[in-house]
Amino acid sequence: MPYIKGADRNQITLMPDCMEDYISAENPVRVIDAFVEQLNIAPLGFKTEPAVEGRPGYDPRDMIKLYIYGYLNKIRSSRRLQTEAGRNVELMWLLGKLVPDFRCIADFRKDNANAIKGVFREFVKLCNKADLLSKEAVVIDGSKFRAVNSDNNCYVKSNVEKLIAQADDKIAKYMAELDAADKTERRSGELTSENIGEVLNYLAKRKIQLENALSELNENGLNHVCTTDRESRLMKTRDGCKPSFNVQTAVEPNNHIIVNFDVTSDCADWGLLESGISGAKDVLGVETLEGIADKGYGNDEEILKCLLNGDTPTIYLNKNQNCRTFKFAKMDDEITSEMLVSNDYETLKKCIATGVLPDILKRSDVTFEIVPTATPQQFLDKETGEIVSYEQVKAKGGTEREKLKLRLETPVQSYFERNLTSDTVICPMGQTLFYAGIGWPNGKANSGKRRYHRASVCAKCRNKCTVGKQRIVSFKADETRKYTDFYDKCGTGRITRRKERRFIPIDVPKHEVVVMKYYPNQRKLRIRNQIVEHPYGTVKRWNDGYYLLVKGRVKAAAELALSFLGYNFKRVLNLLGTKKMLEMITA
Repeated sequence: MPYIKGADRNQITLMPDCMEDYISAENPVRVIDAFVEQLNIAPLGFKTEPAVEGRPGYDPRDMIKLYIYGYLNKIRSSRRLQTEAGRNVELMWLLGKLVPDFRCIADFRKDNANAIKGVFREFVKLCNKADLLSKEAVVIDGSKFRAVNSDNNCYVKSNVEKLIAQADDKIAKYMAELDAADKTERRSGELTSENIGEVLNYLAKRKIQLENALSELNENGLNHVCTTDRESRLMKTRDGCKPSFNVQTAVEPNNHIIVNFDVTSDCADWGLLESGISGAKDVLGVETLEGIADKGYGNDEEILKCLLNGDTPTIYLNKNQNCRTFKFAKMDDEITSEMLVSNDYETLKKCIATGVLPDILKRSDVTFEIVPTATPQQFLDKETGEIVSYEQVKAKGGTEREKLKLRLETPVQSYFERNLTSDTVICPMGQTLFYAGIGWPNGKANSGKRRYHRASVCAKCRNKCTVGKQRIVSFKADETRKYTDFYDKCGTGRITRRKERRFIPIDVPKHEVVVMKYYPNQRKLRIRNQIVEHPYGTVKRWNDGYYLLVKGRVKAAAELALSFLGYNFKRVLNLLGTKKMLEMITA
């Protein structure tokens, strides 16, 4: 049975008369063309007026179409885009057979960075207008994208000094070899003077690079510096610490469309929650929004900002906790009705600290109470008259103790005996103690405790059971005997006393603390992974977008805007199809 054979290359064929016949009605390039044509590119920042003199430039719309098509089809390189424009039938139709030079393509992305990010936002607004986006919640997460900076051009302060010392050692070693090569006859396989000279030149240049990097680190007070892309930072990735950018995205939960993103130089997500939610609110056009994120965003200050903005930060709680607790030192200040409805962060914090809950926090998942709290103990320094803390007393030796060598006789008994009839107490040495009033444990009167002492007897006692001037013993209401181990401790040398007696404890007034608790909805956290991780995986794996092609945060944002626009475009195309998507754009 013969195989299927292709057409004869010498066969004369009648090709379609126009390019329109090559593109079917369901082809996605028609959607790209319709979307770009309806854009008002002047407010986005693109140059809309052609130059009067010189060679005419390309229409920005054609360049936008070229880039959207490229990122939709895994083509990010300007050289590859130039190649495809000259041989790809779809691009011929889309651009009208224009073939821009690769430098012109690359410069367009570089020179219109902010405007390209605006194109991404316009598509998100189009999706929002078509009711494809949830306006109740977004899922926020960050991912590291490799910057245009090699590992050799990234200098860490702790390692630079070691590398400079290693370079000095190698230079000394090769200089010695160079001297030896000049004095002795060269053998086969050994380095020649020319080879050693090349190595020395390389080491000298490398040492200069290291010294310049160390000088920059010291001048700016930095821990590390990336010399190729200075806005990138060393960040922890799956491949180790690499020069990268931390890219933040907000993904809506219904159709998994990226509604907003930001490129940052922050190595962690710790302080980026509030900005992520605020950016998503601006795009969606809502006043309040729920932001779902992982533990990396668990910064209490950021969570409080979101709550005071009226948003709902749904973040994983710490282990064995069911809420987030915020504590404020109680203040006495006047609060007006205008302050309670204010949008100012510090004003709202002041309202909370005075014990008045602002209107924005009157919600079911927030509780509010004022509780008393113990204050740190303070002491009076008798020598200087200063009020000092326990830590200061400890630093000055006020807590150090010394052992006492006491030689005491065996007591008559090892306990205090109370006579309920006469309401007196017999001490271990057989002396009688009298009632001295009720007990005051922890500064509060307790009628259930009765105290006994007798100062005149203790002053004359040579075998007394205390190192103080007198012994005061307390009994409960029905207690008749209380044992003492003072004499046993004396026999084993366990009696101590403070060395320094210049510090006297003083009474400190108790304070109140305003405690606010926030209870996030933990069930919504179960959907986080399956929503926000999918776009990153698609962009990085499907589109080879785990590394960047341009330098700087602004230009990196332009490239990622194209990557995320390509993801959103394909996502909506899969949800609606070509026909409905064209209707959405032209509506």
